[in-house]
Amino acid sequence: MKRYIITGLILLLIMAGVTLLHPARPQYESTDNTEDSYEYYYNENKEDEEDSLLPEDLNSILADNPTVPLDLIPSSITVLVNRLYPLPSNYIPSSLVVPDVKFNFAYLSDKRKMRKVAADALERLFEAGEKKGIELYGVSGYRSYARQKEIYDRNIASRGQSATDAVSAKPGSSEHQTGLTIDVSARSVNFRLDQSFGDTKEGKWLAQNAHLYGFIIRYPYGKSAITGYSYEPWHIRFVGKTVATYLYESKLTLEEYYGVEAAADEPDNAVDVEDPDTVKYATPKPTKKPTPAPKPETTKKPASTKKPKQTRKPKPEKTKTPGKATAKPAVKTPKPVQEEKPPEPTPAPPAPTVPPAATPVPEEPKNNGDSPSDVGGPNRKEEHS
Repeated sequence: MKRYIITGLILLLIMAGVTLLHPARPQYESTDNTEDSYEYYYNENKEDEEDSLLPEDLNSILADNPTVPLDLIPSSITVLVNRLYPLPSNYIPSSLVVPDVKFNFAYLSDKRKMRKVAADALERLFEAGEKKGIELYGVSGYRSYARQKEIYDRNIASRGQSATDAVSAKPGSSEHQTGLTIDVSARSVNFRLDQSFGDTKEGKWLAQNAHLYGFIIRYPYGKSAITGYSYEPWHIRFVGKTVATYLYESKLTLEEYYGVEAAADEPDNAVDVEDPDTVKYATPKPTKKPTPAPKPETTKKPASTKKPKQTRKPKPEKTKTPGKATAKPAVKTPKPVQEEKPPEPTPAPPAPTVPPAATPVPEEPKNNGDSPSDVGGPNRKEEHS
């Protein structure tokens, strides 16, 4: 009998110990995203699994609806975070780890961290890139609410409220607080957060392959009015392979996926980075204004001004014709030589001079026998006198 009593007491003690070691966790009960009323828990034992409110087969909910139910659970990998739907100030994701990838800085910092599910996917993404000759670097991962508030307040002090709201994410509205987001860069842009990164081989490869590892380009080009943020080709967000592939193939943002848009009174040129002053915008902004680039090529159409070369053709032809014309006056010039024919009648006057040639006229005195003395005799005598 004592044996049964002792055995029962031992079992009770064991059960009491189990209860003390594993207390019940609080569940998510509030729908108000305020610091005072929000309660949630982190499933630390299953952090490596993709926890999402959405089913694996999205067609089951998209068949009759253009959008899916809005996910606002902070710990969900598909949670929507923006200025309209901020995270609570006391939300800190669990299982933050440092992914085994290259960073553009060597010091220890929380911005190296990500949630484990996202960190593992990032390692696979970077590894796949290296196999293709694509070398990516981490720039900024997790950013707490307190850190975002510090950045925001500092910008207000230097810029003012309205200017800060135009370029900086408000506390709670940054996706970096989820632990599912990281900014990446490459050596080709000097490791900067540069909009021209989207035009590099690294940026293009990232945009085309991120979804294969569960990531999306969170703020794509041409969607600023919807997301409320400027084009950020460096900002990738983990949402899981299923949703990422669907968004990539459908060319949708998370806002379009859930059927919401940014607030109409909010600026659409903000950036979700630590220091907005470090962001380098494309010139002209990554508007794929490679389209204006060909326009200068159209200016090359002045090359069509080579048509004046056709004017050269008349030049040789016209020069030849005037040459012939000048030859004609050369023919006319000998004609004046023919005008010398008037001197030909000059031999006619010598004909009347034939009588002077007949100088035998002085011979007449010879026939009379006394011509010289009779004619000039008296004169000569006067001379002697």
